[in-house]
Amino acid sequence: MSVLAVLKKRVESLPARVGRPLANVPFSLRLGPEYMRAQRAIRRAERSTCTAATTGTLQQLRDLVRFAIDQVEFYREFYRDKGFSPGELQILADWERVPVVTKADLQGVPLSARTAHDAKGMKINTGGTSGQPLEFYLDHHAFAREWAHMHHLWQAHGYRPQHLKLTFRGKHFDPARVLRYNAVHNEYVVNANAPMAAVAQAVMALPRSTVIRWLHGYPSLVAEFAHAVAALPAMERATFRARLSGVLLGSEYPVPVYRTVIEEVLTTNVVSWYGHSEMAVLARETARGVYESLPTYGFAEAVPTGQGSECRLVCTSLHNRVHPFIRYDTGDLVEPVSHCGGSLAFRITEGRVGDFIHDRQGRRHSLTAIIFGRHHEAFSLVRHLQVREDAPGVATLVVTPRTSAVDESALRQGFDLDDLDIEWRFQLVSEPVRTQAGKIRLKIT
Repeated sequence: MSVLAVLKKRVESLPARVGRPLANVPFSLRLGPEYMRAQRAIRRAERSTCTAATTGTLQQLRDLVRFAIDQVEFYREFYRDKGFSPGELQILADWERVPVVTKADLQGVPLSARTAHDAKGMKINTGGTSGQPLEFYLDHHAFAREWAHMHHLWQAHGYRPQHLKLTFRGKHFDPARVLRYNAVHNEYVVNANAPMAAVAQAVMALPRSTVIRWLHGYPSLVAEFAHAVAALPAMERATFRARLSGVLLGSEYPVPVYRTVIEEVLTTNVVSWYGHSEMAVLARETARGVYESLPTYGFAEAVPTGQGSECRLVCTSLHNRVHPFIRYDTGDLVEPVSHCGGSLAFRITEGRVGDFIHDRQGRRHSLTAIIFGRHHEAFSLVRHLQVREDAPGVATLVVTPRTSAVDESALRQGFDLDDLDIEWRFQLVSEPVRTQAGKIRLKIT
């Protein structure tokens, strides 16, 4: 473990009374020069015209393709097999000539073959929107850039780092604790295994001087919390709502069934964005259900599927030179609204929706938190992952392994699920279960 990782872990474990003052330390000091560079780039882009943005984006994309061909075995062979040459890129419209890469294409080669020669980075894995895992690298500056962009989105709605958050994601810890303070992001993290009624009671029991200004997390879990708040006495409910500044929703598409209860019970100041672990695209919601990609983060496209007006969201990371994602098919379907330079506005027609399963006590658990939030080690062994709820407290992980050598024993060791009151069964299949329309869902029946 690096020195930075050790320091981060120690800071995360500081009690609130000690850690809260750290919220006053600017992120420019915490994350360094890359955070500042990204902030300056964002401000320049906000003032730029479409024409200027197009010229700059084309040069970035050209340089990226040349780098990938020179340094990454996968892209060199993939483009050769597809008959593509970087000399074809004369204007931005020529970008459509670059072959689209799917997650299956990347899974088909070893990690080393899709990583730049002698490059060093942080190994990451993702479950993906449909339970299709992928292991890859991010460069060491990725999170500084990420937070510069995230803070830009949030601050437009009134967020400040000094504001205390309540965060819902896949974190689980000592069952006796419902909340745990994290000084790195000035937040109380919710134990993912705690009943939501207990979470609401724990929040109300915080000292009156401890003011939760923001909720942050998966829409499905924030909606569950909203239902728990709605069941509180009227005075407690009104006080909590009055002190709340807004809600930050990420990692899932906030479908109306979740968003409605959040806005009715908690607040209408809802901040929604689209992004993913691969960090090839980040888009802010500019109108209800309409997302606009940030051109300083990645290049987004709506590529027709050939089936009516349906389009796939295809993205290119402008910064990751360790494990490039170039014209990468996210697997999500979108409806394009407009585009300007390197920015695309779109509506999501099919995205990440929160599914739940139940434990033996009848409590609901978000699959987004259980599967995506924990980044299980077994993802490196899996091509597809789906979940079937056989009965309350009994669930089957339907796994399409990467190779025939993967067995149930290896999978069990690689999934971090023992703390849940659920009997987990495994079913290994050669191909994932598909709907009648040929789509792959995370939760199946």
